Amino acid sequence: MDLESALRLLGGAARWQRLREVGVPDSALRAARRASLATDHGTYALPDADPALAAAVRLAGVVSHASAAAFHGFALWQPATASHVTVGSWRPPEPGVVLHRARLLRSDLDTFRPITSPLRTAIDCGRTMRLLEAVVVLDSAMNRGSVRPDALRAAAEAARGHGAAALRQAVRFATALADSPLESVLRMLVTLLGCTVGVQVRVSGLGKVDVVLDGWLAIEADGFEFHSDRSAYREDRRRGNVAAERGLVLLRFSYEDLRNQPWDVLAQIERVLRTGPPRPVATERQG
Repeated sequence: MDLESALRLLGGAARWQRLREVGVPDSALRAARRASLATDHGTYALPDADPALAAAVRLAGVVSHASAAAFHGFALWQPATASHVTVGSWRPPEPGVVLHRARLLRSDLDTFRPITSPLRTAIDCGRTMRLLEAVVVLDSAMNRGSVRPDALRAAAEAARGHGAAALRQAVRFATALADSPLESVLRMLVTLLGCTVGVQVRVSGLGKVDVVLDGWLAIEADGFEFHSDRSAYREDRRRGNVAAERGLVLLRFSYEDLRNQPWDVLAQIERVLRTGPPRPVATERQG
């Protein structure tokens, strides 16, 4: 196998021992050193290699936590601002890299790349992230089919040590039903209200509604890309009319609402809940 193909297979960076294991000849490795593909201490990387993966290879570790979540395509409520790398033994601090220490099993790792497996990634995020951010990752991992809910629950129950309680709490809140991080955040907010929460509720004429509270307050979290043209505008109007016909009050919140003003969103939902289900409105006769 030629060096570039091997590096692509391995994610963009690898140490020379790993490259030899997948069939790259020594002559190609020597040529790469002359071509500046060798970066440091037997490490080889493509020019476009992800910084987290390059750091993991350089440190003899693996990409983990939020950085691994991004590799696996899991949603992140807060993008990773540094590269997360798990190592087996002490390493000196390095700018732009968050180091974690753990003894990883082979089953904790991706088949080819130095990245934690989807399940191990979900576990690490559940242990170390704040609850809201952890639930976004776990929801996404299960919704994509990358992590089985039963496997995640079993791992949480078996977890011990630092972060185990946080992991179990995140798993209790997580669901495979959430189609987006917005839905995850919205669901987490409304759990604070102490009402009956339905997730991804099917309503005749509407299809799936993100959240329904107490059987009458329907709430949807909208990303701009789904509602940015005339046909989407008309569909939004239709859905609002059908919701009224079904006896539902429909609230819609944008990405910006949930990102920048989550507590204002929660306060508005609480005010609407206090008014109760729709009822006749007293009007004054004109003339």
